[in-house]
Amino acid sequence: MIWKTRTHQYSATVCQRTGKTCPALAQMARAIVQAMDAAVPATTPDFEFDGSSELAFCAQGCSARFRAQKDLIRVFCGTSEDAPLESLDDYADMMFGPDVTIRPAGMLTTPPCAMLEVTAIPPNPVAQAERQVAL
Repeated sequence: MIWKTRTHQYSATVCQRTGKTCPALAQMARAIVQAMDAAVPATTPDFEFDGSSELAFCAQGCSARFRAQKDLIRVFCGTSEDAPLESLDDYADMMFGPDVTIRPAGMLTTPPCAMLEVTAIPPNPVAQAERQVAL
């Protein structure tokens, strides 16, 4: 499932347990976007953070791991706590990325039951006066 706001595009996989997209996962992603936006005045452009949380509104009782950067946020549900974030990112690259990438079959022993990726939409440039067309 893909949806947009004025500033971000959200892409989510279907939960392997419920067969639907997860509203709790979407709610968590929106909260992380808000946290990143609030941190902008006090951080550098390369600021990032990662962590984990229980999805309180998930009927299945999932925990989620996330990595948040200025232009890219990823949330992984139902992964083991010892799964390296780099491997999860590689898996997400394979699922969400535009390029076909070959990955080893054993890259993750337990793939996420659901994932969500948030990308920042670049602002539209403002047309300069000399580039505007007169009517």
